[in-house]
Amino acid sequence: MNEIRGLQAEEQSLRKAGKSTEADAKNKELKTGIVKARDFLKDKIKKRPHAKLYPNNLPHRTPKPIDREPRLNKEDFRDPNKGPVVDDRKPVQVAALGDLSGLVLAQSTNAPTVADLAETIEVKFTPDIQAKAAELNHDPVKIFNWVRNNIDFVPTYGSIQGAQMTLETLQGNAFDQASFLIALLRASNIPARYEYGTVEIPVDKAMNWVGGVTDPMLAGEVLASNGIPGKLMQAGGKIVYVRLEHIWVKAYVDYIPSRGAIHKQGDTWVPMDPSFKQFDYTTGIDIASEVPFDAEAFVNQIQSTANINEAQGYVTNVDQAYIEQTMTSYQQQVEAYIAANHPDATVGDVLGKKIIQEKQNPVLFASLPYHLVVKAGEFTSIPDNLRHKVTFKVLRDQLDEYSGTALNYTASIPELAGKKITLSYSPATANDEAVIENYLPKPHPDGTPIQPEELPQTLPAYLINMKPELRIDGEVKATGTAVGLGQSETFTMQFIDPSRIGNEVITNDVTAGEYNALVIDALAISSKRLTDLKTRLETTKARLETEDYIDLTNDSLLGDLLFTNIATYFAEYDIMSEIGAKTESVIYHRLPSMGRFFFSLSVNKFFDIPRSVSGGGLEMDVDRSFYYSLDKAGNKVKTREFNLSVGIRSSALEHSVPEQLLYTPEDPVYGISAVKALAIANSQAIPIYQINKDNINTILPKLQLGGDDILDITNSVNTGKEVTVSQRPINFQGRSILGYFVINPEVGDGAYMISKGLGGGAIWSYIGALFGGLLTGLAGIYQNPDAMFGDLKRIANAKMLRFFGRYSAVMGVVNGVLQIITNPDLNWEQQFAQISILFIGAGTSYWVGGAIAALGGPFGILGAIVVSIILQVLLDVFTNQITKALALYLRENLRLCFYRRSKYEVI
Repeated sequence: MNEIRGLQAEEQSLRKAGKSTEADAKNKELKTGIVKARDFLKDKIKKRPHAKLYPNNLPHRTPKPIDREPRLNKEDFRDPNKGPVVDDRKPVQVAALGDLSGLVLAQSTNAPTVADLAETIEVKFTPDIQAKAAELNHDPVKIFNWVRNNIDFVPTYGSIQGAQMTLETLQGNAFDQASFLIALLRASNIPARYEYGTVEIPVDKAMNWVGGVTDPMLAGEVLASNGIPGKLMQAGGKIVYVRLEHIWVKAYVDYIPSRGAIHKQGDTWVPMDPSFKQFDYTTGIDIASEVPFDAEAFVNQIQSTANINEAQGYVTNVDQAYIEQTMTSYQQQVEAYIAANHPDATVGDVLGKKIIQEKQNPVLFASLPYHLVVKAGEFTSIPDNLRHKVTFKVLRDQLDEYSGTALNYTASIPELAGKKITLSYSPATANDEAVIENYLPKPHPDGTPIQPEELPQTLPAYLINMKPELRIDGEVKATGTAVGLGQSETFTMQFIDPSRIGNEVITNDVTAGEYNALVIDALAISSKRLTDLKTRLETTKARLETEDYIDLTNDSLLGDLLFTNIATYFAEYDIMSEIGAKTESVIYHRLPSMGRFFFSLSVNKFFDIPRSVSGGGLEMDVDRSFYYSLDKAGNKVKTREFNLSVGIRSSALEHSVPEQLLYTPEDPVYGISAVKALAIANSQAIPIYQINKDNINTILPKLQLGGDDILDITNSVNTGKEVTVSQRPINFQGRSILGYFVINPEVGDGAYMISKGLGGGAIWSYIGALFGGLLTGLAGIYQNPDAMFGDLKRIANAKMLRFFGRYSAVMGVVNGVLQIITNPDLNWEQQFAQISILFIGAGTSYWVGGAIAALGGPFGILGAIVVSIILQVLLDVFTNQITKALALYLRENLRLCFYRRSKYEVI
């Protein structure tokens, strides 16, 4: 650098002396020196690290079965080598008076204790729980009947939701339903406990109970894949019953003489199992037969126009316009058929239903509805080792880990499910806050307002220290060590599953100063959570309009805006998957999953030292989309195809959901995902390859990709995966973007990656003041009443008001869809009639996909590439239907104007 400065000085001196020829020569020498310096520094300025892909633990995946036989004696339940310890000696000693050494099970003489009426992590006396208990007159018979007859059973293991969330989702496993029943009983002043043990259920009832499978072996597969210790038992050469570990409830009720029908004062402990029930399964309208789709002609047309080169192993120029036109036409045929032949059809009639066989028992029974093999124990609160949990850590380096200064927080998933989780950074000290404030524009002497363009586009990272903060629903739960703005830290989330099928550590690099919003989708994003979020957005919007900033925090502004994106993503993901499962006769349920949506920073580093930061963009990263699926007849090919379609749709939602939420006419947004990137590559005539072990050595040299991506592809193929990738990155909004799929060909699990190794999507927009909003947030101005920040508030508010209004509208539509899918008896014309078309739209993509799959791979070895492009267009048709529904909702309910979105970007 000193050499360059010397050349500059010499050139200036020569020009002052009038020696232009010598000065020009010196200028040429100077330019050469600058180029050399630039080339030297280019390798020294570090970019955001590439997130490594782990091909044996793909983000979108189903669980691997773990065979655990149910334990048959009490000693085995105390052995950690044989499963989660279930030792009732501890809870009984805590809950009862007197010395109860050894295993003492509940008898009518065991008097209840205070703990039998207390709140726990799972059992909370929320207003909703209290209202439901009051609605049922605090009657133990009515309470049991209501839970049994209204809560769908999900065959998973361990405490996942807790009572409140089970009430919200109206579904849950045996642990969740037991917690819900206990919460209602305790809220009614009726003592209640959990009991755990091994039971035997007739195989036909078990097959019905776990999802309506058609083969006894499949019942065992459902149990093993979901972590439930189980075993199929034979007699006379036939499977006759299923043995499994299970949890249920016992309550201290007024049993003598009314058997609980008249409850005054409890006298007997009575067992209750609300989770065990039978279902009636009905199939939907057979659209494939009633409205046949000519898949062969469709495929022939695509083959005749696309460039499918099997010799060189690539595909391009698949006619997406033809696909969209065909899908739209077929969807219209389906709509016309239903309108003409099934005008009174409900959503359940079209898609199929799962209906609980109700039992309105007038009394409580003294025994369980199946054979009890062994009682392992009882407890007033679910043991911690039977809970699903997550540990959050933010580490600057290993010294943080060893010294205990890292951000470190562990909570059970019942405490986290559906809640807003944010990881953000605040100025470490008052001095750091002062530095940020010093870079903000000052009030004009003439009183004219500050303009958005006056906001700083960068901050000096080397002058500012930040500290990470983890919040749950706005409450700070943990903080970490101060670190320089723009520095990279390691953020880990460890998922702990009592059955071990879901144990996982997720690792990401985060940049100090970024704002992350996370959601844990334990089983579903409930309608109530969406309603509460919509109300919160509307309340914040009203406060911004009236300039009521008291207690209005970053978390209620940026936190809510970011959280809405990731919560809406999972809500739409679950809705579409439920529709597909019903249409395809597939068992499907969510397992604890996680995604984040965050405002990233662009960091300018020199020798790994951050010099300045600026706004990067909005990014979505779904590191864990965990779910279970199984074709009810055990067709593995059908299950795999369902998983592939779920994965492709989930990828497309990573760009379409933020586009739905973030678009404003003033600030158009441009979203990208792996699915969209490949579709654009197809439209840009870029060859798309499918790489496997047989052709990797031939195709790899043809790829024009970065080293990190090549390494991910190579590692994936070497572990038996198949990779679908374009020859080179696409040009998208002036950026070079790569999107690719990594698929497990056996089961359909996948990773849908974009540049930098993100398992998700990214959004770029011309929101000039959004980074300014982040800066004002870093400075904490919403807690500072000083008038000097009035204009900054005005600028931030003008931007945020548009978002809060739009987000609230989208919440209304998504929640309407969710309410319909969870209430299959609604008629097409009832409640949100304008979005009934969505269900046909989603179903169409599955019906057509099934018809194509039935042809048996018409595209040869390149079939997966073509089918993925077809599915992307099918998904685009569906998301356009969501947009149309949103437009109707906005026009009819909010009197606002909605703006058309194009195929690949919002304009």
